Amino acid sequence: MTDLSSDDEHETDPLLRAAHKFEYWVVITLVVILGMITLMAMARLIAGMYQTIFFTWDIYNFQAVQILFGMVMTVLIALEFGNSILRHLRDHSTIIQAREVILIGMMAVVRKVMIIDLSVASPLHLAALGAVAVSLASAFWFMRDA
Repeated sequence: MTDLSSDDEHETDPLLRAAHKFEYWVVITLVVILGMITLMAMARLIAGMYQTIFFTWDIYNFQAVQILFGMVMTVLIALEFGNSILRHLRDHSTIIQAREVILIGMMAVVRKVMIIDLSVASPLHLAALGAVAVSLASAFWFMRDA
């Protein structure tokens, strides 16, 4: 990771200083937006759990459990996005690491697999999800030493 705060050129060049300030405010805005999204996802998860437990509880309704797990994964993905952006802000790095993006993508694919209804999913859809999973895993494997 590159540390912009120790770069002498950054301190003296007004264009680089302005670009860094712009980037800083974009990151702050993204953190606030992701915080709101995470809170909304958490509220939806709590409401879904309340609804499932107290009103529509059926021990044989596996779809409700899948939906709740999907909601949990949504909250985890939002938290991971926020964590990646906060780490970017804290470390003053110039880029968000590709490995983090690949891992977040893998989490999103896992979430999709967890909530998929196999009775209506087409074989092409399942093959596409598998191809995306293999592609992301391959990219992560290739980047393991970087």
